[in-house]
Amino acid sequence: MDPVRVLVVEDHPVTRDGVRAALERDGRAVVVAEAVDVRSACSAADRARPEVAVVDLRLGGRECGEDVIRHLRRHLPAVRVLVLSQADPEDVVAAIRAGAHGYVSKAATSDELARAVRTVRTGPVLPAELAAHLIGELRHEARPLTGREREVLHCVAKGYGNREIADELGIAVRTVNRHLENIRDKLRARRRSQLIRIARGG
Repeated sequence: MDPVRVLVVEDHPVTRDGVRAALERDGRAVVVAEAVDVRSACSAADRARPEVAVVDLRLGGRECGEDVIRHLRRHLPAVRVLVLSQADPEDVVAAIRAGAHGYVSKAATSDELARAVRTVRTGPVLPAELAAHLIGELRHEARPLTGREREVLHCVAKGYGNREIADELGIAVRTVNRHLENIRDKLRARRRSQLIRIARGG
């Protein structure tokens, strides 16, 4: 079998070099492109057509690896995505929901990383504890948003802060906070950026 063609999306140069070195030592995968942010990752994927994308979820600043995953799902669905991160389980689950096919920790050894890249080419790569967490998430029955919660989410999509939402809807800021807590719980979104993407249909 030909070496796996890999795109590495990682903003930290030491980690990026480490991934490339690990795959070169293994010899059964080859890095065909590298990227440090969402824009360069999408461009590199379109150009290099990798089989596997190794993606960090935290790319610095407000950059989010989930955006890379969504681009690949929409435009290059044949690319398999392996998340390489130290993110919280909830963030990894969100990445799986966005279209990632596996996860490996940044604490993994070079051999474990290389094995994960080879494996994700044809199947999922999920540690047992993450698989259990994912099953629990998927079994959660989504509760519909109330009318007021939908109004709050619409304001979030427009980029309003909590005070602006309160003024727009004629409610107290603490009420807005309570609605946002309920929305986050129902949509399984921990960060405001996730709520904005959901509200905008991303």
